[in-house]
Amino acid sequence: MRGIISITSEEKKALPFVLPGILISCLLILYPLFYIIRLSFLDSSTAVTSFSGLSNYMRLMRNPQFTDALSTTAVWTLLTVTFSFLIGFAFALLINSKGIQFKGFWRSILFVTWIMPGVVKATAWRWLFAAESGMVNHMLQSANIISQPIPFLSSPQFAIYSVIVVQIWACAPYVMLMMSAGLQMLSKELYESADLDGANLFQKTFNITLPLLKDISFICVLMLFIWAINEFALIWIMTSGGHDTTTLSLLVYNQFRVLNLNAASASAIMQLIVTMLFALIYIRFVSREERS
Repeated sequence: MRGIISITSEEKKALPFVLPGILISCLLILYPLFYIIRLSFLDSSTAVTSFSGLSNYMRLMRNPQFTDALSTTAVWTLLTVTFSFLIGFAFALLINSKGIQFKGFWRSILFVTWIMPGVVKATAWRWLFAAESGMVNHMLQSANIISQPIPFLSSPQFAIYSVIVVQIWACAPYVMLMMSAGLQMLSKELYESADLDGANLFQKTFNITLPLLKDISFICVLMLFIWAINEFALIWIMTSGGHDTTTLSLLVYNQFRVLNLNAASASAIMQLIVTMLFALIYIRFVSREERS
């Protein structure tokens, strides 16, 4: 009888090549994860480190900064993921339409915004959104759209949405490239049959294109979600987390910066739990759609 775990002779030969990667992954991922989990259950506020149970998590739940960061993260994630996907998909449809020439050129131009280093993106947009000398305010005032400069990054009314715009601008090209590659693999006969049946663009998009690109859409949305909920550099460089732009990742950093390691570890674990919950909800939703 074969054991619960059995490997073939070819798999045994491959083990020496696979084990180094597994060990490195355990060293770089699993050990820090278990170390942070351990820290989240300890109390190092006194000279003697002691086990504190769930006290760090209870204090975190009562901390208004955590609830504010959680709500900001929810708004940030929902808007950036939704509009990055919609705008990227719209660009993919536009570039792959029949009337567009030099398709590869336009894909390359749009994709530059995604491959550009995050620090460069954040610094450039911080200059563009500057209240007094920023190009965005200058253009709006020159067009007589506004009379006074808008404090894009120094006002709670505009700061979070300004950073969201930059995140969408940076991530939509990834969706464009993925969906554009998927569109090229679709059979043109389906669209020709739909044209003969009198289907419009809206009907062809939601009844043919999106169902056939469901797997690629799943990957795009999942990656956008992971990038959004873990984004740090863009928000920190543009606003330093001020003016109601502190997300969970910035909250963890702020706690580590003041050497509150136990609270920071608890915040990091809560961020991981929130990430896993959102991912599981989305995966269950997609699985339910596939079964139906």
